[in-house]
Amino acid sequence: MTTCRAALLLAGALVLGGCAGDPAPTEPTSSAVPAQVPSPPAPSRELAADPVGLADDLVHDERALRDPASSEEVLAAAAHRQQAAYRTLGRHPEWDPIARPRIPPELLESYDLNIDARRNLSALGESSGLGDTLPAWRIVAPAPAEELLGYYREAEAASGVPWAHLAAINLIETGFGRIAGTSTAGAQGPMQFMPGTWAQYGAGGDIHAPRDAILAAGRFLAAQGFAADRDNALFRYNNSERYVRAVNDYAAVLAADPAMLGAYHRWEIYYVTTAGDVLLPVGYAEPARIPVAEYRARGAAPAVRISERTAQTLDRMLAAPDPSGEFLGIPYGADTLIGSATEPEQLVVDLERVDCFTYADYVEALKRADDRDGFLDALRQIRYRDGVVAFESRRHFFTDWAPAIATDVTATLSDGAVEVTKNLNQRDAGGLYLPGLPVVPRTMSYIPSAAVDDQVLAGLRPGDYIGAYAEDGGLDVTHVGIYQAGLDGPVFRNASSLAADQQVVDTPLRDYLRTVPGIVVLRPVV
Repeated sequence: MTTCRAALLLAGALVLGGCAGDPAPTEPTSSAVPAQVPSPPAPSRELAADPVGLADDLVHDERALRDPASSEEVLAAAAHRQQAAYRTLGRHPEWDPIARPRIPPELLESYDLNIDARRNLSALGESSGLGDTLPAWRIVAPAPAEELLGYYREAEAASGVPWAHLAAINLIETGFGRIAGTSTAGAQGPMQFMPGTWAQYGAGGDIHAPRDAILAAGRFLAAQGFAADRDNALFRYNNSERYVRAVNDYAAVLAADPAMLGAYHRWEIYYVTTAGDVLLPVGYAEPARIPVAEYRARGAAPAVRISERTAQTLDRMLAAPDPSGEFLGIPYGADTLIGSATEPEQLVVDLERVDCFTYADYVEALKRADDRDGFLDALRQIRYRDGVVAFESRRHFFTDWAPAIATDVTATLSDGAVEVTKNLNQRDAGGLYLPGLPVVPRTMSYIPSAAVDDQVLAGLRPGDYIGAYAEDGGLDVTHVGIYQAGLDGPVFRNASSLAADQQVVDTPLRDYLRTVPGIVVLRPVV
């Protein structure tokens, strides 16, 4: 029904300053102004090089993954190293007499099953031959684990095929949907169906939709006699005894401890080549096969940092008619972006906390997207010039949005608009706001707050982005929000760092105008 991915050899984990809520800060620290300070990294979990260290660290990670008190950062880091440890131990059967005795009894069965699955998948890939190129795939964020579990349970109820086996197939085939691409044999979607088989078992659904694909897999396996002969049915799914063993191994782990779905869901995609394992992070996108050497020479795709909770929130927001309103009540949070002149940039998506400029980023990206992939693509284009995820390409200043993302309509709204020339990034007091980046001369306009009369307000449109004009010559604005027509008059929807707010709120616009020297208005082009 499907063909094995010769070089996939499994998948695995995502993983992965505040705006001036006070309109007159003495030291602006927004991403709309100077750069975000990187958030603290996840706990360091370097992979040991010897079997004793690997085994001991693996035990530590297995326990962390089962600990309800572990944070998302700890879970992600533990799952990443867990996956890498099993891959390494799987390649070294000669280490078994050293490593296996160090595994405590309560973890030994899971350890043995993971090692056996790893070795069967490795042999399966090697039997097909390895190459020196990487695939024409896109690697995307998978659906949340809880959502997928619901689909597995639904398929189990409908077909009788245990949820754990469906999850194991989903893991092995595409890393729970991380791989967006067609196999060399033509198999498609998160459960890798051939079009002809899909026509028979897809029930008119979407081959690329997780729920439709998982339900179809249940129907297929049931039709192949899973209830009477499990292994034969799995063999019909992918004609390899090693594949059958790997599916059964992972299914046994999941059935014994369903919490391990979260660990497997965090595993990443590795592609095995003659040059070794190559990590394909979320964000990898190649329209055609590419030599490993060329890919490595130009640098790997930037990492995408997105938590499980944010992924769930994103799905909800994508379906909402008013993205900006979905953020009301979401906590204010500074320093969420990762990247600097000395640290590699990551594409961060954090919908659990926002500052004024990340809030604007996310709202604008949501407006342009219908699904997760579309959102990530839109966010790249909005946050970075030419969509290049790099610190030097980030749109650090509000007016960097013009003209590609939004049109500066400030001067058209009022005859009282004032034109000024600034040297963005150059502090009036000396030094740079963003070390490592150049000073940018820019001529811009602002409307003094005293000149924002009823005519100006009448010219604003819901969804216009409003920046609080900065008197410092090195900044364009100190805060950013979105104009909306509230029930009691116009409001300034913004991520406020004021002690009384500390969340996204609707501030009466007229009240806000009394606290700032003026405004800059950008109108989105979409």
